[in-house]
Amino acid sequence: MTYKRRALEALTKQELLDISREFELDVVVRMSVDEIRDAVGRSKRATLAKILPLLQRDTLKAICRELNLSDVGREKQEIIDRILGVDDEEEERPKKQGPVPAAAPPPGQSALPFKPATAPPTRPVEAPFAVTAPRPTAPAPAPAAAPPAALPAPPAPQVSVDGGEYAMSLEVQPRKPRLAWQGMYRHELAVEVPTQVVEIVRPGRAVDRGAQLAGIDTRQVTARDTSELPPNRLIWTNDNLVALETLLRERDPKTRDHRYRGKVDLIYIDPPFMVNSDFRADNAIDIELDEDAGVQATKEPSLVEILAYKDTWRQGLDSLLTMLKRRLVLLKELLAPTGSIYVHLDWHAVHYVKVLMDEVFGYENFQNEIVWKRSSAHSDTGQGAAHYGRVTDTILFYKSSVTDGFWEQQHAPYDPHYIVENYKRRDPDGRIFRIDNIQGPGGEAKGNPYYEFLGVSRYWRFSRERMQHLYEQGRIIQTSPGAVPQYKRYLDEMPGVPVQNLWADVSIINNRSAEALGYPTQKPVELLERIIRASCPPDGLVLDAFMGSGTTCEAAERLGRRWIGIDNGKYAIHLARKRLIQLHGQSRPAEPKYEYVECEHCKEASARQKPQRSPGAHQVRPFTVENMGVYQRAEAWQEFQTQRNLYRDEMIRIFGGEPMDHSPLLHGQKHGTWVHIGPLDAPVSVNQVWNISREAQRTSYKAVTILSADFDTLSGSEKDEIKQKTGVAVTIRVIPASAIDEVKRRLELRKAADEAHVSVESMAVPAFYAPLSIVLAPRVAGRVVRLKLERCEVDIESFLASQRPVLKPVTETMSAAARKKAQAELDKWEARQKELQKWLAKATTWQKFIDFWAVDWDYGRRVAPDGKPIFETDWQSFRVQRSKNNAEPLVFSAEFKYSDAGHYRIAARVTDVFGNDGIATVNVEVP
Repeated sequence: MTYKRRALEALTKQELLDISREFELDVVVRMSVDEIRDAVGRSKRATLAKILPLLQRDTLKAICRELNLSDVGREKQEIIDRILGVDDEEEERPKKQGPVPAAAPPPGQSALPFKPATAPPTRPVEAPFAVTAPRPTAPAPAPAAAPPAALPAPPAPQVSVDGGEYAMSLEVQPRKPRLAWQGMYRHELAVEVPTQVVEIVRPGRAVDRGAQLAGIDTRQVTARDTSELPPNRLIWTNDNLVALETLLRERDPKTRDHRYRGKVDLIYIDPPFMVNSDFRADNAIDIELDEDAGVQATKEPSLVEILAYKDTWRQGLDSLLTMLKRRLVLLKELLAPTGSIYVHLDWHAVHYVKVLMDEVFGYENFQNEIVWKRSSAHSDTGQGAAHYGRVTDTILFYKSSVTDGFWEQQHAPYDPHYIVENYKRRDPDGRIFRIDNIQGPGGEAKGNPYYEFLGVSRYWRFSRERMQHLYEQGRIIQTSPGAVPQYKRYLDEMPGVPVQNLWADVSIINNRSAEALGYPTQKPVELLERIIRASCPPDGLVLDAFMGSGTTCEAAERLGRRWIGIDNGKYAIHLARKRLIQLHGQSRPAEPKYEYVECEHCKEASARQKPQRSPGAHQVRPFTVENMGVYQRAEAWQEFQTQRNLYRDEMIRIFGGEPMDHSPLLHGQKHGTWVHIGPLDAPVSVNQVWNISREAQRTSYKAVTILSADFDTLSGSEKDEIKQKTGVAVTIRVIPASAIDEVKRRLELRKAADEAHVSVESMAVPAFYAPLSIVLAPRVAGRVVRLKLERCEVDIESFLASQRPVLKPVTETMSAAARKKAQAELDKWEARQKELQKWLAKATTWQKFIDFWAVDWDYGRRVAPDGKPIFETDWQSFRVQRSKNNAEPLVFSAEFKYSDAGHYRIAARVTDVFGNDGIATVNVEVP
């Protein structure tokens, strides 16, 4: 077995597949581990020297153990060099000479009567030591005389086979402390999957100004670039680990170079905090449902979002560290050699994550522990707490390298008292200044020049020529004859106080904040702007893998940086899209300039910002909205494709129906309605819906519910036409990822145990939501087309079901504490359900439910690699809550003027206040 093949024995199947994809080998998933290992071993492109840098450190250590090498070492390169060093020795060794003979023993010492051990080396001791056994009574041979000029040689290990004596000396490199937790060696497998571009957004929001509809007047959209996709990206994924793995392996289609590996300039992440005893992410979002009535509800995280992190908090802090470690390792590989990473944490786990990041990024690359005052004083003591109020978060700041990297010092305004006390002088033109010492500190010892200037001899900070030049500019003054010259330091030239690691000057988010979106962990834009300015070069790339409401993306857009935002919540993507569109056209703030004044009465000093003219409006660049959900679902279900019938039957049971082997198109029934289960890796087309409806038409049941992971556009008008022509009512439901997970779990349980012993009723029941059913009404007048959002059916029932948390049934077999907790959770849900139902009873029109809609006037002009059209928009309208009683309503009509006659397909995408969306299309003929 070759040395390379021995090294490959330590790799898992997934790691071998990753290597095969990296080097584009002819390998498929269904091959066995040995077949894949043989293909990699035979490849001349995939040399060991090229493979090892792609592997994680834990994998490299496993290779060392496989090769009987020491696995000690913190740096990857150190371990790689050790592996390749032995490989080089084997390559240089003559092929037919057999084993290399052992070196001859020193005179007077016998050879060892045993072979070297083949087992992995034992864990080395942490400090050098020497052990000497009792010497025998026989006299030892006299040592040879050492050369007089030679230094004493270190003692060599000695072993005597007759049991006489031995001496052993070990030198071990000291190791830094590290964390140990349950699951620390768990290696989450993540297979990269392609993202699906579902939307390209070019901000062009319509605003209702009363009689004048600004932004929806007849206009022509500028020409679109269809050759390349925009670089800025919003990515919705069921697991950001998969998204990071995908970005890491994504290549430029032209150059074939990695697009993001080692090229991200700044990473900021705000991972889920551990907020309660269950260590579950707090993703509840406040939604303003009715601005007129002042009704507000709370959008709890849907079951999809909860189950996306279902394993994250199972073991508390251990699970959090396990989740973060794998993602931090991938983020390090994405980070540029000059890049920086900021990790935002609260008090629960920051100290543990600090040690974890020391291991991943290097202790020497740690820069700062930034303390940010995130809220005002808490009345914790008044509520029974016996601790100080917790009003700060911590941001850990690391660089890729200590000696290299982008950094731009940030400044804050001076303390007003400092200005009033020190800047008391004014020039005739009103410029404020203070005088400063220009004598050279340290004198001659520091290399300062000595000469006479204005009759005064001193060691000076400046050379004679520089001093003369400043004097001619009026910057060197002498307050009186014979006085030491001093320097005029103008206030308007001073950048401010250098920002330190205590940030108490950044605004906080509360209910009265203009930028508040109801997101629980929303951070102020000012905070992210400071981080981006300091650590990301102009036109650099910013990545946020826990995007939340999109603050990082907005701050990067404001500052002209490129950005990628990733989140597992669909509603988070929707919020980020809205705030980016809303930013377009807003006035850009000027660089702040302050004036410092003192009150004539109380003598208190204060700073106030001088009014400055805006340098212009924000021009938000186009960006993509991408989805990894469909492909992830297909990948996750790959092993079960051979059990398609079992999958369908179990999915129907989860939906609440009964499986029936009626026909290839009708798979089950529920309450007098047929159920059809669509594929996981492809959308259900309109033609398929027609075929399913015609099949149901021939039965006594005239209704069918179609469950699928994805759908082509099916408007309300098309559903009405199907009902009119076939008599069959069609209902569409989307299969969430959580339902697939539940099917997988149930099948595994049924395989492991007898079906009679499996308690299906106690399992989680995911919610299947319906895409919005949309009706559009176009009107053509010459080259001008007016499109009206005529009607939209919102799936209230599915929203309520999706908000229901996973509740444990209250039973007599529970302990008193468990029963009390389960009852409290049930009471909480019933109270929320009543709150939502109370508001729903007030809703009189469907318009109250619509939050956002956008129009693509030439739908289908751009298609994805899979042939599916990409929704491309230049027109949007959405509700904005300016204040409690000040809201900008939606505009429900849009106009567009076509430059050329022809047949066009218009599409509209609508999102409701709960985050569900849908798309509808109409065809128009422009004369």
